[in-house]
Amino acid sequence: MSHQARPQPPRWAQRLLAWIAAAHLREEILGDLDELFHQRAQRQGYPKARWLYWLDVLLLLHPRLWRRPPDQSTFLHQYPSDSSQPFFLRPAMLRNYLTIAFRTLSRNKLYTALNIAGLTFGITCFLLIGLYLFDELTFDQHHSRANHIYRVIEHKVVKGEATTLAAASYKLAAESGKTIAQIENTTRLSRIGRANLINPENPVNFQETVTNADENFLSIFDFPLIQGDKYTALKEPNSIVINEDLAMRLFGHTQVLGKTLQFSHLDAPLKVTGVLKNHLRNSSFDFNSLVSEATYQNTDFYKQTVASGWSSADFSVYVLLRPNTNAETVSSQLTRLVLANVKPEPGTHLSYRLQALSDIHLHSEGIIDGARNTNVEAMAQGSLFYIRIFLFIALFVLGIAGINYMNLSTARASNRLKEIGVRKSIGAQRSQLIYQFLVEALLITVLSLVAALLLVNILLPFFNSFVKKQLTLGWGTDYRIWLMTLGATLLIGLLSGSYPALLLSGFKPVLLLKGMKINPRGSLSLRKVLVVFQFTISTVLMIGTIVLYWQVRFMNTTDLGFNKDQLVVIDVNTGTARDRFETIKADMAKIPTVKNVSVTSRVPGEWKMIRTVKMHPPGKADDQQISYLIGADKDFLKTFEVDLLKGRNFVNPADSMSVLLNETAARLFNLTEPSGQWLEIPTLSWGGEFRPVNPDNTPFKVRVIGIVKDFHFQSLKAKIEPLVLAYHQNPIHGIDYYTVRIDANGISQTLEKLQSILQKADPDEPFEYHFLDQQLAVFYQEDARRQTLLIWVALATIFIACLGLFGLATYSTEQRTKEVGVRKVLGASTVSLATLLSGDFLKLVLVANGIAFPIAWWVTGQWLQDYAYHIDLEWWMFALAGVVAMLIAFLTVSYQSIKAALVNPVRSLRSE
Repeated sequence: MSHQARPQPPRWAQRLLAWIAAAHLREEILGDLDELFHQRAQRQGYPKARWLYWLDVLLLLHPRLWRRPPDQSTFLHQYPSDSSQPFFLRPAMLRNYLTIAFRTLSRNKLYTALNIAGLTFGITCFLLIGLYLFDELTFDQHHSRANHIYRVIEHKVVKGEATTLAAASYKLAAESGKTIAQIENTTRLSRIGRANLINPENPVNFQETVTNADENFLSIFDFPLIQGDKYTALKEPNSIVINEDLAMRLFGHTQVLGKTLQFSHLDAPLKVTGVLKNHLRNSSFDFNSLVSEATYQNTDFYKQTVASGWSSADFSVYVLLRPNTNAETVSSQLTRLVLANVKPEPGTHLSYRLQALSDIHLHSEGIIDGARNTNVEAMAQGSLFYIRIFLFIALFVLGIAGINYMNLSTARASNRLKEIGVRKSIGAQRSQLIYQFLVEALLITVLSLVAALLLVNILLPFFNSFVKKQLTLGWGTDYRIWLMTLGATLLIGLLSGSYPALLLSGFKPVLLLKGMKINPRGSLSLRKVLVVFQFTISTVLMIGTIVLYWQVRFMNTTDLGFNKDQLVVIDVNTGTARDRFETIKADMAKIPTVKNVSVTSRVPGEWKMIRTVKMHPPGKADDQQISYLIGADKDFLKTFEVDLLKGRNFVNPADSMSVLLNETAARLFNLTEPSGQWLEIPTLSWGGEFRPVNPDNTPFKVRVIGIVKDFHFQSLKAKIEPLVLAYHQNPIHGIDYYTVRIDANGISQTLEKLQSILQKADPDEPFEYHFLDQQLAVFYQEDARRQTLLIWVALATIFIACLGLFGLATYSTEQRTKEVGVRKVLGASTVSLATLLSGDFLKLVLVANGIAFPIAWWVTGQWLQDYAYHIDLEWWMFALAGVVAMLIAFLTVSYQSIKAALVNPVRSLRSE
């Protein structure tokens, strides 16, 4: 081995040993290990020598190695190198700090418990909210090239009316990758809709939402395959990729590569060419199957879609940009590419932009995702407003917990003044005292962190069930969460311990030994400000909780304009169920517990996309108005209990060209009386571009026969829009649902009879149903979750704030012991003394209320603007929160106040 290549022991191992070992042993131990290392390197090789060196160091980590020689001054003189270490990092000094800290904490068990409890609650809330926020902020980040993947967004303005759509044409997806150099690859998705998937070996129908994708999809996105090749799985016709969950439901296991599935939309069977791992919860994609785009290339529908033009919107299009590419530049190039191949109609402005994959979850407000047909609960869009709110709450809760430590530490300061005086008189430096208090603060913080980690892991299963996520906190958790946790814990420990450390270490030893008191005008005033801050935040949270509760209650109980109770909505999934609906409906109506039955294309409170149409009076094509359209039969009004205000209802198939308008639509066309006025519907849309109703561009002419009272056919977050109720036999949208109003008694038996009737008419029809009121609740489920989360956070914040108030009350009563004794000697009653001591703290809470009310009014007012229909802010909401805060504060301080007032005055005066 050459001298130039002479190996050296592991540097970090040497540093660890040099830091741990006592100075009088260090040189000898390092020398022996160094010599042993070089011998091993020559005989056994450098890698093994390094590994054995680390093993030797770890084996030497024993308390005996830390011991100093009896004569410390001789030792320091003999080994001056040790003095190069800061004294607070020397093991002996750290041991001394920790010993004193443990003794101090054990002697003050109540205050130690209060400190640890407050910090534990604060850190627990911080961790739970932090995990939730981290999950929200890292949506779709598990893809290795997420920073280079963008979704194409179409923005169209027609006669001043803007529409933003997350969809684009086949031609844009196919040609942009060829003509725009900055685009490395493109992929496209389209939703086929719901269809039956059947395993021929076990023919049970599974009604699934099916998506088709081109062959590039799995190579652009990182959706792990447990079986199959991502580059070829979607290449061949009649191929399908399914996820683990669907594989288990269809086959009972995941080893299904090469198996075939029957698909109700196609004659030929589909071959399983891949099995995907189930999606992570924080993904904007929720498909459980992908059919290869090549499967449809020869179908008339697909050929028509491909030829539909550059400005159509049939696909979700994603592009993969090359590194260091400006997305805005590519957006402009996409717009120019489309406009070079299509000329928009007069008055229409068309443009395209790229939306970053990481922005989809939190930045899609106002974007119509017409190509997605998903479950509302599973795909609840994130809210930046709530992200900011809960981020501030998490930081405030953690900050409040730190403030409590400061208050409780200074509350006990009077008992440690003589200790500090003695330490200073025998030579302790101020810096040493500061480090002592900081070590105590960090020790309490570390103990609180350990308790919080245990509590978080206990609460996580319930928390995950509540927020519908899969959050974890363990060794496999993202390192950024651990860095955030450790950093926040260290910071809160240092900050919360710094104030008492700097305050108590700054007094002169002579004054401390004489029994001086801490000046209440300085430190106490600061702590009063901190308590006001704590209760301000707590009161704001209480008001927010009250407002959120009443808004959610309003949405769940307000009159929707129809009766949502006891309505069973049954999906229509096959052509047979549609063609034979009259017979099926008649059989359902014969069930004794069935009151009414109706068939519709959509139902009020619809969670799926509702078709929109453009309408205008005859001869006024330039005066087109956009309206929603629902197909319905003559029993719709009776089943849903919608009021007919004027005109008449549908009667028979002769009304196939008749429509009912809601009040908003009637006002749109200046109709006060329905008398058979004609309207024309030239175009229709399903969340995308408007297309002619008929292939020959002739409009669908309808006759207005009635006006119904406005009812909420969408979420209360949206205002009531114009609505047309067309007869179910219309060319725009056929029936998709049976809606049955049933009796409240014998519900399970009624459902069994309904299922029997449906499957008797069509054995392939799966019985999919839900109660409409439960589905409507899904709209507000995320608000309900946030309400509950806010309630628990508010309670935790109030609890922590009360600990701080208890500490301040303790401090104050200790400072006023002599005053209380004098007042009692002069005849003051216990009640008057308790009132006097409590009054100071109630004033602080009163000030906090005065600050909290305007803040809460502004925040809740901004939040309510997100709802088209919402409650009004009323004075009693603020008064209730204020009274609760005052009551909680009084109960917190009354214990210390009454306790001080009951003390014998002789004892109070003697204590001084």
